[in-house]
Amino acid sequence: MIAYFLRLAVYLTLATPALAQVANDPITRTLRWPDIMAGTDIRRSCAPGAPERWRFVFNAIYSEQVRSYDIADGVVETRVFNRLGVGYLTTFSLAEFIQGAISTAPISPEDLRRLTAIWEADLPKAVKPGGHLRADRFFWTTAGCRDGRFVIAAFNYPPDGSTPFDFPLELARFDRSGKPGNPPRPMPDVGPLTGFIPNRHNSADDNVRFLLRVTENGIQFGY
Repeated sequence: MIAYFLRLAVYLTLATPALAQVANDPITRTLRWPDIMAGTDIRRSCAPGAPERWRFVFNAIYSEQVRSYDIADGVVETRVFNRLGVGYLTTFSLAEFIQGAISTAPISPEDLRRLTAIWEADLPKAVKPGGHLRADRFFWTTAGCRDGRFVIAAFNYPPDGSTPFDFPLELARFDRSGKPGNPPRPMPDVGPLTGFIPNRHNSADDNVRFLLRVTENGIQFGY
C-alpha cells in the first residue's frame, strides 16, 4: 500500500508545478521532490546580493533512503528519509515519517569554502547534459546560490558502486542525524526507463522508478 501511494505521488508530480522546498508534510514533499532536487526554490531566489545557500540531495535508491542537506546562514540542516516497511516499523516515528529525521550542525565560512571547493573539483565528473538520473540507482543532485549566481550539478555512481567524487565525504562531517547511510552497491540491470511513467519491468522488487534528465540549464523530470 505504501509503495502504491509513493508511485501515485510520482505520477502526480507531472501536474504539480509548485515551489520547491523540503516541506514538513510527506504528501507535499513527495509531489515536489523533483523540484526540490533541482533546487527550484534556490534558483528563484538567487539574484545579485542574495545570501549563499546550498542543497545537496543523495538519492540512495529512492525506495530505500534519501538524504538532503540544506546549507544557509551558517547551518547545515540534514534530513534523512528511510524506507517505510515492516522492518522499519520496529523503530517507527511519526515525526520522522512526516518530516524526516532532522538534525543541524554549524558550518563556518571556512568550512563552507572548503566544501564548495571540493565540489568544484568534482565537477568534471558530473553528469553531462542529456544524461539521466534513475530513482532506482544511487546519485547526488547539488544546487546552490553563490555570489548571486545559481549553480547546479548531478553525479551518478558507477554501476560497481564505487565513489568517483569526494564532496560527499566532506559533507558527511556535518551530518548529525545518527542515521546510517545506504552505501552505494553494484546494481543489477533491470532494463531501461523511458518516458515519464515508471517502467514495470521487474516490478516485483517494489522500487519506485522515475527519471530525471540533466539539461543545459538544470534538471527536469522525465526522459
